[in-house]
Amino acid sequence: MIRSILTILSFLVLTSAQADQIISTSFGDVQGSKAISRDGRTFYQFLGIPYAKAERFQPPVNPDPWQEVRDSTKQGPVCPQIQSNFDDSAPKVFLGSEDCLNLNVFSPKLPQPGKAKVLLPVMVWFQGGGGDVYGAGDYEPQYYMDTDIVLVTFNARLGFLGFLNLGNELASGNQRLKDQVLMLKWVQKNIENFGGDPARVTLNGVDSGAAELSYHILSPMSKGLFAGAISQKGSPLLPTFIRNPIYQAKRYGAHVGCPLESREGLLECLKGKRPEDLVLSFNRWISDLTENEFLKFGISIEYIDSEKAFLTEIPFVLLKEGRIANKVPWLMHLDLNAGFTAFTAKILVSKNLQKKLNENIKTILPRYLDYDNIASDPDVVTQKIIDNYFDGGEITESNILQLVNLVTYRFFSGPTIQTGDYYPDHAGIYGLMNGYVPSGGCPSLFGYGEALGGACNEVISYQFPLTMYYPGINKTSKDYPLSKKLVELYASFMEMGKPTKFWGEVQNWLVYDRINRFGVNIGKDGGMSCHFMTPEFAKSFQIWTALLKNELAAELETPKQEIF
Repeated sequence: MIRSILTILSFLVLTSAQADQIISTSFGDVQGSKAISRDGRTFYQFLGIPYAKAERFQPPVNPDPWQEVRDSTKQGPVCPQIQSNFDDSAPKVFLGSEDCLNLNVFSPKLPQPGKAKVLLPVMVWFQGGGGDVYGAGDYEPQYYMDTDIVLVTFNARLGFLGFLNLGNELASGNQRLKDQVLMLKWVQKNIENFGGDPARVTLNGVDSGAAELSYHILSPMSKGLFAGAISQKGSPLLPTFIRNPIYQAKRYGAHVGCPLESREGLLECLKGKRPEDLVLSFNRWISDLTENEFLKFGISIEYIDSEKAFLTEIPFVLLKEGRIANKVPWLMHLDLNAGFTAFTAKILVSKNLQKKLNENIKTILPRYLDYDNIASDPDVVTQKIIDNYFDGGEITESNILQLVNLVTYRFFSGPTIQTGDYYPDHAGIYGLMNGYVPSGGCPSLFGYGEALGGACNEVISYQFPLTMYYPGINKTSKDYPLSKKLVELYASFMEMGKPTKFWGEVQNWLVYDRINRFGVNIGKDGGMSCHFMTPEFAKSFQIWTALLKNELAAELETPKQEIF
């Protein structure tokens, strides 16, 4: 008898515990689970929730609703991709499914029946990876769940499946960005049920993810869907913007054996191929035909009805003319050595690659720095780069770190500063330069011995436990104080619309403007000071400002519509 009563009581307790993890959404109920944060706090997680569905190359639509409570205790499928690996010699492994438009929600506090709702700021994380790799499950929430925010991570289409542009509605481009719009609409409709405040949604992302979220700032399609932005090493003025998407589509179509006589024929052929064959072939194509690790399918202008388009003009024109759909507070984070990438790292540690670069510099630099099809005379631009960064001579052991400075400015710092100069002062931009040197940082992954602050993806490891690359950061780790402070800094921005939890000698974080370019700096030891523009940074600013006014002026002009 007693055993029966205890069994019933246990069942009632378990049922009650599970019930507080069942949340209603627009398309059906979801069952989540509990987990523990880095500092021991209990939080709730809901994984693999569908927010959209899409046919290949088509805009997304709402997912099919479900009647039964959906098990949301496991990660949903990632979108088709090659498993990320720093080792070029490793076998290429295909991952994912095209039925991949799902998201995760993590919340430290769920609304309780009968109690007043206390809604928390919401952070939507935009992953990096060049728009080609990674997924929602690669970014675990333990660090951010020690703060009072609700976190959303998501999967959206990648690579050519997310960006193919044939110049009409058959495949208009920017599919990945349109997936994100539907995801943000889901957040607006549903996040309150998870304890999040739909009026305080902040987009936060790194590298290509930072660039993507900055396009949402510009696009009317995303108007009103968020209230703030944090971009880490990315902006809408990246030179990787695709100016010739139809040309790229034709090149790829020819590579996989598809006919090029018509858009319809090319599209039918691409739709008929298995995703794993297309993804593996795309990876080989990039490896074989270029020296470029950056996007070759990416964000581009759409040539369709503007109401159905995510982007119909180049970002520079929109910024210059002040046609910005979402004038929200914006924290722009830069890394001192963001140009320490897989490309530069391999050159830094290889005498053979240094020799190859010197012998082929007029071919490799224009291609890698994305000015080969833009410059009025690529050789002239290359020579000016050599003169200004390498004293007019070869790249040697004594000046090789200038290669990192060059790539840092071209792809990260330069486009970000240029964006900040055109963004409305009244909206509020805050500049942050990170030069912190962690233990076991990114350079060591490539066998480079010198410690550099703010290199490759180190900044992500302070916010998420990237155990595929780095050991996790716990209370006993050297990097714990910086990790904790940075997460709390970003959380304060999400809560207040401006950074409030700064440290060190910073007493007042001034808003950035194009005259003074105010910002703060995180030094190599983790201290914070009121210094933003380094001498190397200022020099690069002058070099590239002159190039963009002259030899690279076409980069800031609207490209002509291509004919198929």
